[in-house]
Amino acid sequence: MRIRIGLRKGFIAVVLLGSLSAFALGQTTASEHLRRGNEHYKNKNYAQAIASFSEAIRLSPRSPEPWFNRGQARYYSGDVRTSIGDFQQATTLNPNYVDAWFQLGLARNKTGDQAGAIAAYTRGLSIASGDSQLYYNRGIAYADSGRDDLALADYNRALQINTNYTKAFVNRGAVHYRAKRYDAALADLNRAIELDPGYAEAWNNRGVLYNTTNRSQLALPDLDQAIKLDPTLKKPHLDKAIAYNKLGRNTDAIESLNNAIKLDPKYVNAYIFRSAVYFDTKKFDLSKADAEQVLRLDPKNKFAANLLTRIAAQPK
Repeated sequence: MRIRIGLRKGFIAVVLLGSLSAFALGQTTASEHLRRGNEHYKNKNYAQAIASFSEAIRLSPRSPEPWFNRGQARYYSGDVRTSIGDFQQATTLNPNYVDAWFQLGLARNKTGDQAGAIAAYTRGLSIASGDSQLYYNRGIAYADSGRDDLALADYNRALQINTNYTKAFVNRGAVHYRAKRYDAALADLNRAIELDPGYAEAWNNRGVLYNTTNRSQLALPDLDQAIKLDPTLKKPHLDKAIAYNKLGRNTDAIESLNNAIKLDPKYVNAYIFRSAVYFDTKKFDLSKADAEQVLRLDPKNKFAANLLTRIAAQPK
């Protein structure tokens, strides 16, 4: 169960303008560019926001806020790597800028620099030791780097600070799940669903847990609920197929896999599982077609290659 990164919201709208310039005229001009940038950002016009923040930086390069805000605009426009430089500059200009350390951690983790992300979150925590989001996101970075023991400690701390932190329950449940502490994982997912019945990922994860613990009949309603809450999610369809397969309902499994592939025609895992179901039901031509599609999408996929070998060995 992979958990997506939770993003901090709401802090870009509050901008400190007093430090923009020592000169009144420059301050007014930079402030106006900053204001325009914030409006563009709110409307998701990221290119215009970046241009406005860049003007504010040109007029007042020693103010950290325009650097931070430009980093935000770059991050959400998809230019995550470039945003890192802006967040770093914001922290250089104001070493106590907690939100900048937070966003720097997010950007670093998203680009695969877990060590850098952990360092940024740790620096933020040295300033704001009671910030549950910093603990939560550092926990994600630890988990992404394979250090579940440290991730668990951070999720525990986040939940001590905020006892209703739904995402922390889901992520802690994922750590317990990977460690095969299934009862603890279930307790966390139950609590997450109690806190936020509209959180599709929690329903999906509990369905996966039920599948793993041979309770596939219980998995199906959870996975249906995940799909109802977020029809764009592909994974619950794959997990439904796994449940159906465990229950011997392979026609329903194929239908669920078809739905997953409709949502993502390049969903390798769905093709792999559909190929396996077709093989088990002796529909070898269909199994072969799916295995070949897997190799087109993932040429080094050993499962598909092995399955094609087994198909070729079947009596004609």
